[in-house]
Amino acid sequence: MGENKPQVLFVRGVPWATLAIMLLSSGAFAQTESVAWEPITQERLMNPEDGDWLSYRRTPDVFGFSPLDQINRTNVQNLRPVWSYSMRDNSRWVPSPIVANGLMYVAEGSGRVVAFDVVSGDVAWIHERDYPDDIRLSQALNRHRGVSVYGDNIYWGTADSYLVALDARTGTQVWEVSTGDYTTGIGHNHPPLIADDKVILGFTGGDRNARGAIAAYDPEDGELIWKTYTVPAPGEPGSESWNDSELPPLGGLTWGTQSYDPELGFVYFGTGQPIPWASTLRGLGDALYTNSVIALDIENGEMQWYFQVVPEDNWDMDSPYESTLIDMVINGVVRKVLIHTSKIGWGVVLDRETGQFLHSFRTAFDNLIMSWTEEGRPVFNPDQIPTLADVDSEKTFEVCPHYHGARNLNSPSYSPLTGLYYMGLNNSCMDVNFVSDEPGGFYAGMRSSRVKMVPGYDYVGEFVAFDPVTGARQWEYRQPSGAAMTAAALATGGGIVFGGAADRRFFALDADTGAALWEMRLNGDISGAPVSFEVEGKQYVAIGAGGRIAQTTSYARLTGEDIPQGSGVIWVFALP
Repeated sequence: MGENKPQVLFVRGVPWATLAIMLLSSGAFAQTESVAWEPITQERLMNPEDGDWLSYRRTPDVFGFSPLDQINRTNVQNLRPVWSYSMRDNSRWVPSPIVANGLMYVAEGSGRVVAFDVVSGDVAWIHERDYPDDIRLSQALNRHRGVSVYGDNIYWGTADSYLVALDARTGTQVWEVSTGDYTTGIGHNHPPLIADDKVILGFTGGDRNARGAIAAYDPEDGELIWKTYTVPAPGEPGSESWNDSELPPLGGLTWGTQSYDPELGFVYFGTGQPIPWASTLRGLGDALYTNSVIALDIENGEMQWYFQVVPEDNWDMDSPYESTLIDMVINGVVRKVLIHTSKIGWGVVLDRETGQFLHSFRTAFDNLIMSWTEEGRPVFNPDQIPTLADVDSEKTFEVCPHYHGARNLNSPSYSPLTGLYYMGLNNSCMDVNFVSDEPGGFYAGMRSSRVKMVPGYDYVGEFVAFDPVTGARQWEYRQPSGAAMTAAALATGGGIVFGGAADRRFFALDADTGAALWEMRLNGDISGAPVSFEVEGKQYVAIGAGGRIAQTTSYARLTGEDIPQGSGVIWVFALP
């Protein structure tokens, strides 16, 4: 097994020959060219300046919205690349860059963090981690989304299940702490939430025998402050929903990042599917608190409420995605609400103080959920629910959507200017058989043998604007190719919203009408989250492409799209 030796591979201003000598002699060194650095405060993270993009979706309510308007609907057609950089990752790479003090930070699932000078595109430093020889046991490998910044440090969750603090100016490791056992499949592939002077991090996994959790760490030294498991231990509240299982409660992994309401002091996050996936192997019961939205008290990690989106899952329709926090008028009353969308073709709107179900709205084609009860429990199509007699039989279920989802890691965006909720969606189906599996390895109980078009559809992807109050579609946009939507959404103060598809097209639409304003074909599928920021008075837009993410590899074949095999690339755009 290899050692976990962090290395700084390149530092701006240090020649390669000198670098090699310094690595051999000391293993660490200082940057020779200073960076003008202003420590990133908690106040600035909670209330960023207009030109900031300091965290995963910019603000703790995860709007994914930039108020900048230098690039707008009248001039976006002039948008041009100003620099690009070929990364090492080229599979399941879903980058979400952040920018602080003129430096952009991009993480790679293969074990690197790269810092760029935003204006020039020069590499400022590269930090590489030497993963153990058996790192492929971790499901976080090659699936990284980004890092977080606070004070003078970058905070990075790694595939080998460590939380690492790096000096934001030089890439030098400050400290690291072990967060768990990666050989069970867990690790980290998403940026932590930094709030209330805590680094709050979820865990990736869910296809083996891991137990989900979320944990808070001290940003000074990585000391564990609290840890909350997302499935109960035997005898704990919720464990009765697992009574038919011969295994202890497993699953409920926290693949995504979190949102945060500083007034309530609540952290919100989604959880993944139960293990095993299918009730035919797992046993009947809701399997709490998998496939749920959970609110925790940020002080102590205690659960305040939960809402289970897909109880008694059989199809890997998990919900480990971030929730958008909006204050909006419903029936004449201002409500603090939460909007959660996931793999299923539905979104739910909840009261974020209490978890009360307010309403649901359809997002994409599905044949699993027929309706919702007044309390917010989905009513499943009985034709799609397997029985023990179906296990290892010839019976095939046509399930829609495919388990890569109506939406997946491609985050939505909310514009406070238009009041609309934007999202790239995919319409698809899969053939499913239910099988008997042995513990260990890929422990599911179901197998998808074929991804399919929705009957009667000639497209997969569509970019949709929803009214979050009613759930009604305001407009939709589709690529002529019908290609799958793969990028997160980005709405801006310039009246535009960005998105991207598996056909390599990065596009900008009118945020009010959905009219196409601009597009450019890049090197590969638009696999990341577009971000916008300002440096020295100039607005930039950045995006990752060529990540060959799940929606691309599953859905591109349906519309005849080529899947380039090259590396992922970070692209940065601006007006001339």
